[in-house]
Amino acid sequence: MQPNGNSNGDPLAGPFASETHIRVLDVMGRRPSGWEIHAISEPGLHIVRARLNDGFTSESGDYIALDSGKAGPLSSLRFQDLTTEGNSVLQESVVESIKVNPDPHLEFYNRANNISLKVHAFQLLPGVGSSTARSWVEIRGSNGWIDLKDVSQKLEIDAVDLLAERYVSEMGNPGEVPCLLDLLVRVSA
Repeated sequence: MQPNGNSNGDPLAGPFASETHIRVLDVMGRRPSGWEIHAISEPGLHIVRARLNDGFTSESGDYIALDSGKAGPLSSLRFQDLTTEGNSVLQESVVESIKVNPDPHLEFYNRANNISLKVHAFQLLPGVGSSTARSWVEIRGSNGWIDLKDVSQKLEIDAVDLLAERYVSEMGNPGEVPCLLDLLVRVSA
């Protein structure tokens, strides 16, 4: 069976069709037997669950290719259904996912513009107000940044952590608009 496929091996359409890996947040026993994984998918950063296939083991932090046969098909998992352990490592796992695929996240810092006359896209990030957003635009200039490390150094922030914090907030509040996960990450997934 293909990852995220049906019993005929046909790939499924939908939110997980483009996912290639999962980053394990927690592993729980299933009744009557077996193991279930709570994870964050990549590249789309969906909170998911999957069954751990017989003969395989896993633990929090493992990075699993979906075509490895280690895990069964993915299904959605609501943020509020994450275990305490899964919730405690979620932001750290999102940070690691951003580091694996930094391009769409760097694009946010390089292309962020005004959303309205009063709100700039940078203000979607936790703790960023209008004056900070204006100063970041000036620091960015017309050339932009070459990587997320450059953003962090020039803005004196942790660019990856700041985006990860926003993404986790959106996972917990799926009605948050605009949704950077949808605009930056899932649009290309």
